[in-house]
Amino acid sequence: MTDQEEFLEGIITWVQSLPLAWAYVGTFLLFLALLAVCWSLSRAQVLADAPPERWRDLRLWASALIALQLGLYIVFS
Repeated sequence: MTDQEEFLEGIITWVQSLPLAWAYVGTFLLFLALLAVCWSLSRAQVLADAPPERWRDLRLWASALIALQLGLYIVFS
C-alpha cells in the first residue's frame, strides 16, 4: 500500500469512529453555510435583469427552501 492509501484509510477509520451526532451537526452546519453564501450575493447579482420586485429575490426563495430542508432534517433525524 502506498502512503496516500494508508493515509486515506486512516482518515476513513477515524471518520467511522466518530459518533453519529457529528454527522447531524456537520450537515446542519453545511446547510447554514449554504444559506450564508446565498445571502453574501448582492441584490444586483441576484436580480440581474429582472424587475426589482421583492418576490423575485432568489435569496428569499433559497432561504425558504433551506429552512424547509432543515425542518425536515430535524424532524426525521
